[in-house]
Amino acid sequence: MTIAQVLSALQLGLLYGILALGLYIPFRILNIADMTVQGTFTMGMIIAAVFAYNDLTFLGILFAIIGGALSGVVTGILHTKFNIPSILSGILTMTGLYTINLIIAAGKANISLIGKNTIYSSFNSLFNNEMVTKTLVTLVIVVVVTVAIAVFFHTRTGLTIRATGDNAAMVRHTSINTDNMNIIGLALGNAMAALSGAMICHYNLFADVNSGTGILVVALAAIIIGETLFRRNGVTLGLISTVIGSIIYRFIIAIALKFDVLPSYALNLISTIIVIIALMFPTLKDARDRGKKKRLHKELADYWLNDENNLQTVKPESANEFRTDAVNDINMVETMEEAKDD
Repeated sequence: MTIAQVLSALQLGLLYGILALGLYIPFRILNIADMTVQGTFTMGMIIAAVFAYNDLTFLGILFAIIGGALSGVVTGILHTKFNIPSILSGILTMTGLYTINLIIAAGKANISLIGKNTIYSSFNSLFNNEMVTKTLVTLVIVVVVTVAIAVFFHTRTGLTIRATGDNAAMVRHTSINTDNMNIIGLALGNAMAALSGAMICHYNLFADVNSGTGILVVALAAIIIGETLFRRNGVTLGLISTVIGSIIYRFIIAIALKFDVLPSYALNLISTIIVIIALMFPTLKDARDRGKKKRLHKELADYWLNDENNLQTVKPESANEFRTDAVNDINMVETMEEAKDD
């Protein structure tokens, strides 16, 4: 891979990392399956494109975030106030957003920003290199967003949202409105998805109403890859691992396209395969670990059974009883070690 290809994969990984953060909030923190991000991602693109087309670049980014947050609020209200299942609430909002996006785009299926001022072109004069500008601007934005979200989830409201996702019943007993916490979390997640769409619109210089197709799999792949490589240990590490997972995912895609493993139109298939493998990995790892433990138990038990000195000291009533005691002792030691590690 050339330097340009590496930087391109890094840039896209960071940009889609913001989208992955938007899905991480409802998916991992609130334990809600939210489909709205597919619609809000596209909405962010369309709003940013319309504003940039009219030379209102930075204002477009702001309104994209607001639009995404409002969409999340709608999903949250449908789910919490009208008791519609979260996944169905997201699908309903996402479906409605398709028409809303067309209305915002004045009925156009796509909008081109070629020749228009973007968030990246605004900083070209500082670095005199388009690739460097895109990389640094994207990196700064992703770092700021990640830090801001991490700090938020350590505030009183953020901790309450986290507690709502962990144990909503307990939070209700403290007289806190869990419905509002869910709505805030969904609004924040969809705001991030819209921001990602807006940034990618400026990056690609166009917006399309169908750009959100399959985007959920991309975000999910980033989350799963990050969790597979790093242990889930707190929100901050979870956010960082999600962004890293997104970068790794884009490099996997870039390598697959580089060596013509699959044609470019098979990106969704590649994404699906990556997610399946990543989801299977923990199960396969656990099965391997269980097999190792069973073999270790058998070897240690056989060792003690064959040790005449131990047999004379312990004097078991039967070999089977002794073997069972040995295995139980090993299990107890392993349990204590795991508790100590945690």
